[in-house]
Amino acid sequence: MIGDITMAKHRAPRYVRTKHALAGVPVAAGATVVGLSVLSTPAAQAATTHDWTGVAQCESGGDWDINTGNGYYGGLQFSQSTWAGYGGTGLAARADLATPAEQVQIAEKVLAGQGIGAWPTCGKRLTDGTTAVAVGTPAPAPAPVAAPEKVSVAGDAAPAGTYTVVRGDTLAKIAAAHGESWHELYQLNAGVIGSNPDVLVPGQVLATSGAAPATSVVAAPAPVTTHTLVATTTEAHITNSAGAVKPQAQAAANAVVSNVPGADGITLGGTRASAVDPGGHPSGLAVDYMVLENAALGDEIVAYHLAHWDELGVDYIIWEQEILTSPTGSWKQMEDRGSATANHMDHVHVNYEG
Repeated sequence: MIGDITMAKHRAPRYVRTKHALAGVPVAAGATVVGLSVLSTPAAQAATTHDWTGVAQCESGGDWDINTGNGYYGGLQFSQSTWAGYGGTGLAARADLATPAEQVQIAEKVLAGQGIGAWPTCGKRLTDGTTAVAVGTPAPAPAPVAAPEKVSVAGDAAPAGTYTVVRGDTLAKIAAAHGESWHELYQLNAGVIGSNPDVLVPGQVLATSGAAPATSVVAAPAPVTTHTLVATTTEAHITNSAGAVKPQAQAAANAVVSNVPGADGITLGGTRASAVDPGGHPSGLAVDYMVLENAALGDEIVAYHLAHWDELGVDYIIWEQEILTSPTGSWKQMEDRGSATANHMDHVHVNYEG
């Protein structure tokens, strides 16, 4: 353990937490799009009008591929309705799946249609010039993948890189057969599947990033294993409304309440079907540590997870309107969701690995 992890996160030597001014609501979700059409100007030309680097840094920490499940996507934090309304789905299903140049191309159209007020807080960082990251040399197109002899799950044979959904399929089943996670498969096909990854329709053709094995036998999924944790003396009581949390989430919560003074006296929130993050609360992989006004305790819980990131199996942490996805990374500002709880000001949200 390096340094004093009991210090508040703004002072802890183990990591640097960069605070930004709170971002306002990103690109407007209900833009009027009557009469709009996709511009024929190439993306590189659109990028020469303005430099969007500062806006992206403000909105997403400069992460053009970001998708935290908050309803806004990509470096400039487009809502899906705005992305679709201004022709973005002609380039990629969502903004985070588009290149920076394509995101800039749509941003220029939003700017022309709505003005800079579409980015009410971060728009002031837009300048004249060129968005450097958006005009780099395009990556070469990937080489085509040869089709395997058989598809490894039930359904019609299809070329490698695609799969046709049949009755009884689940996203997890298809993903496992193609050597990828269900989350990766959903991100790749969100435009086809829709907002609910649990609902597949026979006949849908999904893109896959992994080639199916030649055999038609689907291997059983690997058993869930928990990380070797520090000693625990207390069983965490987690409030669940949609079944128990996964064993790894329960084990991690046990470690927290056993080793962080005061954590055994707060409410812990687990499963709830109403949550919008399919890989979090509905799946039993997320725990909310409700510290309320006790921000110092929230800092302690965050510091403990940082010190035991791998042991606890942490996927990401959200605290005080910022998200951290790596123990050695930097905190990234999230958009203002309108309340202390929605902005994670009164609780630490931790997602654990599935």
